Amino acid sequence: MPDPKKCVRRNHDVAILVLLFLSSFALHVMTAARTVTFSDSGDFLMAISTVGNCHCPGYPLFIMSAKVFSWIFPAGSLAFRVSALSGIFASLTACLIYWVVYRMTHSRIGGVVSGVAYAFSYTFWYETVIPGTYGLNAFFFALLLVLMLRWERMLSEGQRGRADNALAAFAFVFGLALTNHFSVIFLVPTFLFFALDTNWRELFALRNILRMAAFLMLGLLPFIYEPVAAFRGPAYNFGDPSTLTRWFHHITFYHTRRGLFGYPVKFFPARFWRYFPTLVTEFPYFFWLAAVGLAASFLKRNKKYALFLILSFLLTTLPVMSYNQIESVLRAHFYYPGYLVVALMIGFGAAWIAKLIKRWAERRDRFVSATAVGLTGLVLVVFACVSIPVHYGKVDKSRYNYARDMAIKMLKKAEPDGIILADTDNVVFPLKYMQYIEGVSPDVRVIIPSALVVPGWPGADLVNILAPPGQNVSANDPAYARLAKLNCVRVPLYTSGITFDFSSWDLEWQGLLNRVYPTGAPREESRPILVKQGIEPLSNVDSDAREAIFLPDALKAYVAISSGDFRKAERLYESATGYADKNLYVPTLYGCETTSFIFDLWGQVLNWLGDYRKTVRVMPRVNSINPDFASPSYAQALSRCGQADAALNELDDFLAVNSTSAVACIEKGEAEACLGEYERALSSFKKAIELDSDDPRSHFGLGFALFQLKDTKSAAEQFHAVVDKWPQTRWGIEARKFLDELKK
Repeated sequence: MPDPKKCVRRNHDVAILVLLFLSSFALHVMTAARTVTFSDSGDFLMAISTVGNCHCPGYPLFIMSAKVFSWIFPAGSLAFRVSALSGIFASLTACLIYWVVYRMTHSRIGGVVSGVAYAFSYTFWYETVIPGTYGLNAFFFALLLVLMLRWERMLSEGQRGRADNALAAFAFVFGLALTNHFSVIFLVPTFLFFALDTNWRELFALRNILRMAAFLMLGLLPFIYEPVAAFRGPAYNFGDPSTLTRWFHHITFYHTRRGLFGYPVKFFPARFWRYFPTLVTEFPYFFWLAAVGLAASFLKRNKKYALFLILSFLLTTLPVMSYNQIESVLRAHFYYPGYLVVALMIGFGAAWIAKLIKRWAERRDRFVSATAVGLTGLVLVVFACVSIPVHYGKVDKSRYNYARDMAIKMLKKAEPDGIILADTDNVVFPLKYMQYIEGVSPDVRVIIPSALVVPGWPGADLVNILAPPGQNVSANDPAYARLAKLNCVRVPLYTSGITFDFSSWDLEWQGLLNRVYPTGAPREESRPILVKQGIEPLSNVDSDAREAIFLPDALKAYVAISSGDFRKAERLYESATGYADKNLYVPTLYGCETTSFIFDLWGQVLNWLGDYRKTVRVMPRVNSINPDFASPSYAQALSRCGQADAALNELDDFLAVNSTSAVACIEKGEAEACLGEYERALSSFKKAIELDSDDPRSHFGLGFALFQLKDTKSAAEQFHAVVDKWPQTRWGIEARKFLDELKK
């Protein structure tokens, strides 16, 4: 006969889990995106809609799950359905977190606080109301924790058969998790530690090893979706994994692995310590519970759970911190597993406080005891729920139309058969989504030139045509220049990119796009297209939406520079950067990369105007967007303002990431020369010449350093080279003066 007490406890857990799931899911649905957003959502939606392939590693389980769910949940747009699926996984994750903390601490209060804390943490909520894989990935992390705890419990109860089944289920879920995202691999040492400490003999028993291997392989089966989908010839087929080689490349991030484990070691400690202030915005007003929980876990006699938490935290944060990517992208895409571990610590902290109050209350009468425990639980849960009103407006995507509005306006501008050259996912994926799924301007070609090498990515036909008369196309031309030269006469050409160099072309500002004309070609009258801020306060506008709003100013500044109006460009860059970082709650995703680049362009323009002091004054603002920002233009301004040491530090930081920058080497050589360190300057100028021998500054600088080191013969050779090749430049004139002095 069932134990009545166990039945009551089970009913309590069921009630808590149902309430936790429904409240989380309701809020996720209320804030879910109704249409395409920025970053990768358009990529996922196109793959789901066409039953095709998205960017590496393909996310096959998510694509299949979302497609099936879109059939059985026929409410709203495809974007809304997939966002709702993300909300389901996010809500299930909150329930699993409750169960993990409850099993570890035997505290329902701790479990509820932990589940609520994570469900409504800023990054996780922000990323699970859009079409994306983050909810599913976190769900697998939490489910693996539940299965490990079940294995531990079954062994402690002597139920070896059920324990073996738990291990097999763990292996199967681990395989499924790999088909969604490889980041789960980082947790292998953590799970191994837990298993070894629990019962290493059972773990390495031959029967378990064989079963786990078999179930792991079963879990990996969704990867078969990728070549099967590619064989169908879907309209959207990123990477085209229809051969073994391409399939392997797709799964192993061949086309998108740039930056993995490439972050300079010298910056790593600062990035690590910058992680902790993010907890203030993730878990407002109650982040301190994580420290309490971690300390409380070490107060227990058995330190297994404490060490497990520490290992889990380190292995979900340190590896992703080694990714050489701007931190706004790391926070949005990769930090959320680490925040899950912090949520577990918060649950431990809440459980410890609840138990402390309970022990105190046990000495009082029943009413006082019940009131004290109840109020403590209520206060702790309310603490966790504070993040709901704090974050709601900032994560709400229910009226988020910035990406859609931008895409429609760009496509309509380029109709009927124009080409749009983009340099960021924030532009290309929303535009392609509108074409593939909503059928807007299907004949407009939207191209990221750097992606032309990716199999299955459209646009290769645009570079495999004969050059029109008068266009000198070189094999050394960048992809965007080759595309422009081959197609500018044939069809209208537009660009939204601020990293492309069209200075030798005629440009016309048209708002969200610049029209690119061959030099001297007649222009057409056109009204500029803009995206305007909605009714929400500026602090609720994320950095990606801000990019769409300030992009016209950035493109207008680009045209001003091309026409030589640096004053106008400076005013426009100041306006764009001022809007980009004003009252920004959290820098997220790729809009911050654009903002960082615009700050650098602003510094260059200020330097061209000779306003070095303003460059030095305004450049530090970018650190709130990109803490690792380093720029030769900022270094140049520091050097001109007499801060050569600071300039050298800036250049060392820049070269740690951009070691092939000849401009940075020149700036470094000039700063070293200002400090009288001519031997070091000599080395910097030589390296600059190795990287780019066609810059007069490097040859002049080398000649100057040699002159100061009394090597007059070699100095004269460099000065002669500058005079012969660049006679009318500033450097040619200065070199001639040195040659005259050497003749005396």
